[in-house]
Amino acid sequence: MKFVKSIWDWFIDFLHSIRFRITLWFVFILAIVLAVFSGFIYFNQARDLRGDSVGDMQGKFARLLGYFRSAEWQNSTLRLSDIPNNTPPLQQGDMLAIVDTNGQVVQTWGIKPSDKLVNDLISTASQQRNLNVYEQAISITDSTGKTSDADYLFIVSFVFRGDTPVGALIIGSPTNLSAELQRLKVSLILGSLLMLVIAFTGGLWLADRAISPVKTITHTAQNIEESDLSRRINLPGRDELAELANTFDDMLSRLQVAFDRQRRFVADASHELRTPLTITNLEIDQALSKNRSPSDYQRALRTINIENERMMRMVNDLMTLARMDSGQAILQFEALDLSDVALEAVERMSTLAERQQVTLETTELPELIVNGDRQYLIQMISNLVENAIKYSGSRQKISVDTSVCIVDKKEFASLRVVDNGPGIPPEHLPHLFDRFYRVDQARTQDDDSSAPTGSGLGLSIVAWIVEAHSGRINVKSQVNSGTTFEVILPFAS
Repeated sequence: MKFVKSIWDWFIDFLHSIRFRITLWFVFILAIVLAVFSGFIYFNQARDLRGDSVGDMQGKFARLLGYFRSAEWQNSTLRLSDIPNNTPPLQQGDMLAIVDTNGQVVQTWGIKPSDKLVNDLISTASQQRNLNVYEQAISITDSTGKTSDADYLFIVSFVFRGDTPVGALIIGSPTNLSAELQRLKVSLILGSLLMLVIAFTGGLWLADRAISPVKTITHTAQNIEESDLSRRINLPGRDELAELANTFDDMLSRLQVAFDRQRRFVADASHELRTPLTITNLEIDQALSKNRSPSDYQRALRTINIENERMMRMVNDLMTLARMDSGQAILQFEALDLSDVALEAVERMSTLAERQQVTLETTELPELIVNGDRQYLIQMISNLVENAIKYSGSRQKISVDTSVCIVDKKEFASLRVVDNGPGIPPEHLPHLFDRFYRVDQARTQDDDSSAPTGSGLGLSIVAWIVEAHSGRINVKSQVNSGTTFEVILPFAS
């Protein structure tokens, strides 16, 4: 039973497979083509065979008609030798009958026709004005008395003496036209069926070869796991299936990058959160280990508060990035002046700059109308300014300016945040906008508790906002010479 069930399941799967449907459509179209072609061959061959048979009958009739229109027709006894040129018009199986005006057979040669056949032929011919050839199946009896059916062709012509009708001439000749057409029909049907069987078998083979890359893709997809996204199909060729496989490989590459980034993101987030949690636990354990002075408790609480703010900032940044990645961050675009937005962000960050003893100033701020979301643009500029304050150190200068720049012969709005801090080594520049990426903890010039704390996500948020505004961001930095962040945005149309 299991074997029968497995065969049945395979058969059901085969009927629902793409290769079976492709083969079925191929065979169906071929069947239509063969039917049209066979019908064309059959009807053309039938026309040619009927034409040949009718030509033979008309030839026999012409030879006899020459005699019955001659003076010898006055002789009532007709012999085969009386036919002009002494050419016998009748062959084996032929019949010739002269019928009077009453429908009675006067004289016959060859096989004798029945009265019913004569009456039917005379009745049919009397309704036709033209000389026609009639095909009819009749029963004949041979010399041994055996009766059989045979197909005959007949010509009926009315005979006149002067203008007076004296009877009719019936000429009949056996024909195998129906048998030949039947054999042709059988041959065409059997040949077409054989061609369809061969086409079905060959179509299955071709469809199986054509679908084999799909099996490779399916097998590879089934063996891919979240822990191993390095497998690739690498299907050769330039056809549609190869293009599909390459697209699948590209998708796997993107998924691998996304999963790797997610793992790194989770690991970095865990690492970043573990440090303030560890510090908080240590301070709490130390404060609870024995009685402390009020100043010790205040110091412990300040430390816990600082680490709590750091964790809250990190969680808020993580939630912001999560909304951005999931498409839940809705930007309200409007025409606004980039210089006004920059000035608002600078005023917002001025208190932090004063606390860190950093000079924050603006230079030239011309009117630059762009399409953007004011709150997100303010957040972008604030993150850049805060990053510069964090790494520049005290008694340094940070400038913010806007201008018009030319890129590929087109004008764009440009915003620059320039600091004269320690700079960034070249090998770190490509990774600045990676999440939780920090160049070097040593770049933080002030370890005071009042220094701005970073989550390692600020520049990632900046990059997302710039991309959402169809812009680009560039970084130029030299060690011990400062860093310049430049944001380029398109003008409002």
